[in-house]
Amino acid sequence: MPNTHIPHRAPRAPELELADLLTTWRERVDPRRIHGVRSTNRRSPGLTKAEVAKLTGVSAKWIGLLENGHVAKFSDQFLERLALTLRLDASERLTLFLLGSGKPPVPMSIPSEDAVSAVDKPLREFLDAQLPNPAYVSDVAWNIVAHNQPQIDWFPWIPYEPNLMRWAFLYPEAREQLVNWADDWARPFLAQIRVALAKNPDELGLLKLRDDILEGNEDAARIWADHEALEHPDGHVRRFRLPYHEGAVVPVRIMALAPLRAPNMRVITLVPTTG
Repeated sequence: MPNTHIPHRAPRAPELELADLLTTWRERVDPRRIHGVRSTNRRSPGLTKAEVAKLTGVSAKWIGLLENGHVAKFSDQFLERLALTLRLDASERLTLFLLGSGKPPVPMSIPSEDAVSAVDKPLREFLDAQLPNPAYVSDVAWNIVAHNQPQIDWFPWIPYEPNLMRWAFLYPEAREQLVNWADDWARPFLAQIRVALAKNPDELGLLKLRDDILEGNEDAARIWADHEALEHPDGHVRRFRLPYHEGAVVPVRIMALAPLRAPNMRVITLVPTTG
């Protein structure tokens, strides 16, 4: 009778398993989808350790140690930035957190039920009617609940971080893509959050959004202390520098609408302009 004994293999240490996964995930990322990352004449596929370090706000040496299996205490904020940079899906994000911190991630921002139920066929058709311009619908806490195809072409991070404000403040790549980040984006965004909280003081999603931003971004905390207020960005012209446009600066006019049946929702269309 043949020997069918399968030799026992000792379980791998979590940090070594995570090291291999991080290398695999890093090497599969398409650098053309991330602004500020050189995508030509590359010696190896995916992102380099230095690029991952820049996009997650840590040193290249630190990323190197991480991929070599060195143990460290990983904050939830760092793991979230790493998950988005590496474009991890929900299962991969869960694995990253379990191996990196020993606990599952806090659920992503959950859109309000009212906003989700209001996204019906006519509203989706309205978004598609905005082509070729990007258009999306968000709830009171800036969770993107629907969008057209150009929106995802311009902003491929949406499936990994569906909250506009969290991406703008908590992910280093946003500073590269939002031109004049501090004055043209961070300041009016925070002013909008202040007004939204005044209108909805008991909205848990908004309260958590504010706290996460102010705890995770020192610049945001300083700007917040200026006590500015802005109700909406309708008609404002702002500029992007996105991978979709190969790094060219593109000014857009923000057209902001609100359905009468759901006034806390926002329907945003980004209209390229020379203004």
